Amino acid sequence: MAKDFLTIVITSPGEVSDEAARISELLSSGKADFVHIRKPYSSLRDIRNLIEEIPQPLRSRLRLHGHFALLDEFSLAGAHLNSRCPEAPYNARSLTRSCHSLAELRDLDRYEYVTLSPIYDSISKTGYSSAFDANELKGKLPPGKVIALGGVTPDRFPELKEAGFAGAALLGAVWGNQ
Repeated sequence: MAKDFLTIVITSPGEVSDEAARISELLSSGKADFVHIRKPYSSLRDIRNLIEEIPQPLRSRLRLHGHFALLDEFSLAGAHLNSRCPEAPYNARSLTRSCHSLAELRDLDRYEYVTLSPIYDSISKTGYSSAFDANELKGKLPPGKVIALGGVTPDRFPELKEAGFAGAALLGAVWGNQ
């Protein structure tokens, strides 16, 4: 990865007012390097409508957590694999994946990056507690591949960088409990 520390924003799973405008602002302002569209309860049509409202030059920085048929239609960044969508689609330009243990951080060559969570107590999911101590992860993370997720706020970026994370993913810090 070219950038020193990636900032990723994951969409709220629910509806958000002016969401396309907010995503566009995050990307165009540089506050986010990528936005992951994670809408497990939304239809293909809903996701298509959201993407269509985002200016075309920004779409190459969008990554889907489902509805992978839209990857080619909009030339998106790629697909993010998780327990709900574990199979890599044939049409992904690049892949990322969710991880929830250190054991899952093996054989990462096929992935641009992976998220590891929950690093801190979740902001958006009540009762979803940290599974890791960021300081104890120093020296245990594959270099340049692991993105911290779960309870992450911008003020924690220095600690995460020191622990060896390649970046951070924000959800609750951006969208709250929406």
